[in-house]
Amino acid sequence: MCFALWLTVRMLDRIVFVRYVEETEPPWDRGDVPWIIRIAVRWAITVLAFIIAEWFVNLVYDPDRFFLVGTEATLLAPVIFVAVRAVLRPLLVFITCPLQIITLGLFIFVVNALILLFTEEVCDWFGVKFSIDGFWPAFVGALVISGVSFAISRLLRRNPFGPGRRLL
Repeated sequence: MCFALWLTVRMLDRIVFVRYVEETEPPWDRGDVPWIIRIAVRWAITVLAFIIAEWFVNLVYDPDRFFLVGTEATLLAPVIFVAVRAVLRPLLVFITCPLQIITLGLFIFVVNALILLFTEEVCDWFGVKFSIDGFWPAFVGALVISGVSFAISRLLRRNPFGPGRRLL
């Protein structure tokens, strides 16, 4: 009897997970969508997040604390940011694991700010005119980029505000 109950609960949990993935997976992440479309959608979300972060940081702080000069910087800085983030973030999260545990994961915002500052350096190497003046504008900019990326990705899902977890 106990095994049958365990097996039933285990199967229901798998059904709930599969249904959750089917209802909330973004349309551009399905297997039938070409990879170039998936990358383009994520790139467009990041570009929009950078534009909003530039506006917000310059609104909160003095003007010209976070800026992208020209179309080239607006289009290339997010590409460099995503590449730097893909390489550095796992390494930084691993190195700062004790701080992540002590701060209950809030140190990830500092890691994101450091990645944004390193992105500025890499942009300088390639001649992309992207500049951040200090740690705190980078911190706020990283918060805005994360929030905007999350919000837009959530809104573009097939069922963004759908029902919560159900058993069947």
